[in-house]
Amino acid sequence: MTAISRQLRSGWNRMGMKSWKKEFRFLFHQMEIAMNQLENSLELNIIIEQIAGLCSFSLGQEAVRALEPSYDPLVIRNENARIREALAAVIHDGPMPFHGIRDLSGMLKNAVKGRLLTGMDLAQEISFIQGIHAIKSYEQGLETPHEAIHDLVSTMTEHRAAEKMLSSCVNEYGEILDTASPGLREVRRQLRNIDGEISAAVQRFLSAHSSSVVDSIVTYRNGRAVLLIKASEKNSFGGLLYGDSASGQASYVEPAALVSVNNRKQELAAREQEEIAEVLRRCSKVVQDIASEELANLETCTLLDSLFARAEWGKERDAIAAALSEEKEINLKKARHPLIDPKKVVPNTYRLKDPQRMLLITGPNTGGKTVSMKIIGLFVLMTYCGIPVPAEDAKVPFFDHVYADIGDDQSVVSSLSSFSAHVEKQADILRNATSESLVLLDEIGSGTDPKEGEALAISILNELRSRRTMTVATTHYSRLKAYGKRHSDILLASVQFDMEKLEPTYRYLEGVTGQSNALEVAKRYGLPEDVIRYARFLKDQARSEEDQLIEKLEKQLNETELKNAALDAKLEEIKAYQRTLHTEKVNFEKERDEWHAKAEAEADAYVEEARKKADEVLRNMRRMQQNARYHEVLAERQKLNRAETEEEPAEKPAVKQGGYRPGDVVELRAGGQPAKVLSVRKKQIVISLNGREMQVKESQIRPSLKIIADVKEKPVMTVSGGDLFSSMPIQCNLIGMHVDEAMEAMNSYLDQAKIHGLKQFRIVHGDGSGALRKAVHDALAKNPDVKEYRLGMPQEGGTGATVVTMKD
Repeated sequence: MTAISRQLRSGWNRMGMKSWKKEFRFLFHQMEIAMNQLENSLELNIIIEQIAGLCSFSLGQEAVRALEPSYDPLVIRNENARIREALAAVIHDGPMPFHGIRDLSGMLKNAVKGRLLTGMDLAQEISFIQGIHAIKSYEQGLETPHEAIHDLVSTMTEHRAAEKMLSSCVNEYGEILDTASPGLREVRRQLRNIDGEISAAVQRFLSAHSSSVVDSIVTYRNGRAVLLIKASEKNSFGGLLYGDSASGQASYVEPAALVSVNNRKQELAAREQEEIAEVLRRCSKVVQDIASEELANLETCTLLDSLFARAEWGKERDAIAAALSEEKEINLKKARHPLIDPKKVVPNTYRLKDPQRMLLITGPNTGGKTVSMKIIGLFVLMTYCGIPVPAEDAKVPFFDHVYADIGDDQSVVSSLSSFSAHVEKQADILRNATSESLVLLDEIGSGTDPKEGEALAISILNELRSRRTMTVATTHYSRLKAYGKRHSDILLASVQFDMEKLEPTYRYLEGVTGQSNALEVAKRYGLPEDVIRYARFLKDQARSEEDQLIEKLEKQLNETELKNAALDAKLEEIKAYQRTLHTEKVNFEKERDEWHAKAEAEADAYVEEARKKADEVLRNMRRMQQNARYHEVLAERQKLNRAETEEEPAEKPAVKQGGYRPGDVVELRAGGQPAKVLSVRKKQIVISLNGREMQVKESQIRPSLKIIADVKEKPVMTVSGGDLFSSMPIQCNLIGMHVDEAMEAMNSYLDQAKIHGLKQFRIVHGDGSGALRKAVHDALAKNPDVKEYRLGMPQEGGTGATVVTMKD
């Protein structure tokens, strides 16, 4: 194509204007053919058709079909910034809505010229304005970064006032509404009335002349109501005759009784059309005023439809937007050809960077050499078109052009053999390729005598190496493999072949030369054993000892790669099984805890109900001052409290020792907060929860599927497991209570202090007679959870309070 452009420049100088134009058209046609051949050989055209099928309206499809690789770095960057944002938006928020968006360019251009628009034109304009509003709302609601998309959407103008005005005049079917104008409303009211008058006049005529009427159904001719009357009496009623029926036995007659009312209806119908025309003129003027902006909106919608169709295509294939590199570096991680069945495609990683600028791929027929080469070229072109590529990661450099010699273009019409077609393409490549180009050569040197083909191939590759042109070539030739091994700037690779199954695996192996395996394939397809044996003898005679050793080593390497691949697959299965078991274990423990919590809640509700009943009896007895029954009720309530304590479940079964390891993610059974295990001791596990270290028992935690992001280490504060939940007062006030009531309150407080991990607190009992203080001290002395107690210091309440310290 560079040569063609040079011809265009020189043509201007040596030809007249007319001759130059003819030459220009011819050369431009040649450029289109060259571009189409490149896209077709890499099957980019098929991908573009797939994307066009995802567009929402015709202009978007046209824009996609017009996609061509750009070699302008600025254009490539802009398109890839857009597709990266669109892909993220589609994945996170779904596709952009294009409801109501259609090709209105013809209608809008008519509006610009002042032509009268139809009701359907106006209805489509209303839908278009609503579609623009939906697109803007979608863009404003995006949660992913979308600066490039915002730049596009922000250029569009909403015309909500015009939409409101048009919607008051036209419905979604393009019908003019009565509300469009007062005159139209009045005319249509009169038309409804006149229809009633016509119906009444017809009924009167039918009643008076029923014997003359063939059918009582009213028919309309030229908008006038007529009746079907016997042919013999068609002239008996005056009025107008509108012809006979098909049988000739009846005639369509407008009786004189209907002429006047029909005339009035015709006048009203004419007035209605005048009113409609006036409404359409007014609405057309509204559209004319915004038509230029709407045409610009339509262009933006076309770009967005093309963009989001490409993003939707990428989402369906788990594709990404390639990164662009200023260096000559190609890196495609786990790339998949987009036209191969996703269930069968084999992901491969392709790398090529300085100082190696040439990739030579060897291997058997149908083994994937050409597919590997096509993936590299195709991904470059897709990136230059702003299309996401199916890979885990992708980096593509800037090239000034991509040249390819792929496939067999032999032609009877052009008298081109297969070899001639290849040479013609290769000659064009050598005329135009630069150090900034990418060249793809499939089976270089094939189609002629092998020795001459090898020599020609080496010479072509030498020339491209001298230009530092990034090149990907495939070959069967042994001399080319040896040539590649001698030069450090050539990266050798192959596609794998399973010698046991005698079939290709389509795995790409970097740094290894492959064998054609023609004899093995021939044996599989039934070639006689004697023929195979003799062919192998001749092959071995032609090879040096070094070649035989290399082939043996490569065969062993191939077998090792197959075994490694099988082991990797098995390892992945085991890991998947482990993940499934872990998930099931976590779900089981959660379900068990939920059932346990439910049972506790039901038990608490039952006990609370019983306690309320006891409290009610207690209040009644205190009012009645019946001390005997009061003590009985108090005793019953204490039994109830003891029953509640006994109902408390034993400590939950501990997780098997050694079940947790440092780094495991767990969650607290009470609350479900995620934490990370720091260390495991005999009876305690140290965890990190929200940046704080705390000690817990194994029964207090369970495994978790949640993920805790790694953060920089910060100073941590160590607290006990209970301190985290402490939210109770640090003193228990018993003043004013009877001794039994005070003991009940204090015991309840001690239980809560133990549960919440409260280590020190005060029991306020006052001085009084000293009976309450003695009862408190006696109870504390018997409590196994109390470590020590003492009377308070002056600042702690003195002898009116007791300070209690609980055991760890």
